[in-house]
Amino acid sequence: MNAANRKSCGLTVFLSVACFFVWLAPTAFADPPPTRADVTLFGTAYIDLAKVAGQLGMKLNISKNLEEGVLSSRWTRVRFKKDSRLMLLNNYKVYLGYAVAYHRGKLYLSTHDFDKALKPLLTPQVFTSVPRLKTIVIDPGHGGKNPGAINKNLGMIEKDLTLDLAHRLKAVLESRGYRVFLTRNKDQTVENGNRPMIANRYKADLFVCLHFNSVGSRSVKGIETYTFTPQNQPSTARSRLVDEDRKAFPTNRYDPWSTLSSFYVQRQLIKTMGGVDRGIKKARFSMMLDLQCPGFLVEGGFFSHYKEARKIKTINHRIRIAEAIADGIGTYHKTLQRISNPDA
Repeated sequence: MNAANRKSCGLTVFLSVACFFVWLAPTAFADPPPTRADVTLFGTAYIDLAKVAGQLGMKLNISKNLEEGVLSSRWTRVRFKKDSRLMLLNNYKVYLGYAVAYHRGKLYLSTHDFDKALKPLLTPQVFTSVPRLKTIVIDPGHGGKNPGAINKNLGMIEKDLTLDLAHRLKAVLESRGYRVFLTRNKDQTVENGNRPMIANRYKADLFVCLHFNSVGSRSVKGIETYTFTPQNQPSTARSRLVDEDRKAFPTNRYDPWSTLSSFYVQRQLIKTMGGVDRGIKKARFSMMLDLQCPGFLVEGGFFSHYKEARKIKTINHRIRIAEAIADGIGTYHKTLQRISNPDA
């Protein structure tokens, strides 16, 4: 998807081969209240990183130069850097809404990011409105009069390859017992605003939007996954709030589960495909505005990078992408089942 087409503990650490999270006893009646701030910096609420560690039952190590903080447990390392929005969770990239701040000898994490990024990834069981996962709607990007990214030298058109990938992913997911629908089954124009409506009509439990990337530089490559930006946070492409950021959209009700599912999928894509991890990012894409379920958007590589584009063009590469996405969704599903049935 090129830029022109975007609109935009008694705590115990639990680990399986596929997933991990820090175990906290689930709240009985409601999702956790917003985290209380220790300090307000630059108009944003922050919590001391030491308190974050205490609440999660993790150790905090601060570098001697006070530039970096690392939360750690037996299986998990979360790395933060002063003045950076990049968080590394076991070396996988996750972009925060706000930069980590330094204040009076301490490092601080925004309360927004503690609630909207860290808790969904490390303690998803504290969010009691656990969704089911049976029906998945796949959204092949572009189509019809909107071709998306184009690589003329290799004869590649994004709308064709997203549709091909969608059919392959559908087949894999159906073989694993899911009910799967596409927002388009052929080369047809589907307006972005209609795509979430299609997902809602099918009563989707998860929305998976498929795209490929393109930029002016031929050196940029890698895979990235987007979730819808939480309320009161700027999207990854910006550092400051605008009026739109203060609005709550229907899909924001599912922020924790969009974050969790996107992380598992991005992690599996990097494990399977290798290459550059461009991380979990946030954007208010119009094809997600009115979703009534969790969702994410995968950018499966760059048409503008010659070697990466040549790989994307091959059927085998797209089969591997489809299987990796399905495996990530499977990990997400297992986590939902564990949270719903902790004694099983």
